[in-house]
Amino acid sequence: MAFQLVCAQCDSVGVIMDQGEQAPSSSIVKCSHCEANRGTLGELRALANSGRRDLFDPADPKHSAARLA
Repeated sequence: MAFQLVCAQCDSVGVIMDQGEQAPSSSIVKCSHCEANRGTLGELRALANSGRRDLFDPADPKHSAARLA
């Protein structure tokens, strides 16, 4: 499973974890709105360190600034 930047269930971008930042990579990261599983801390760290800047397509209305606000 790849980490979900935007929750597939409620379109939220906020996340929560039960443990702190020193948690193991296998820790589950949940949606801050609906608590759906968004992936693991390891997947989030890998995404953050990937250097990818093309994760949102500005032409895709699902990822518009209005939807993310």
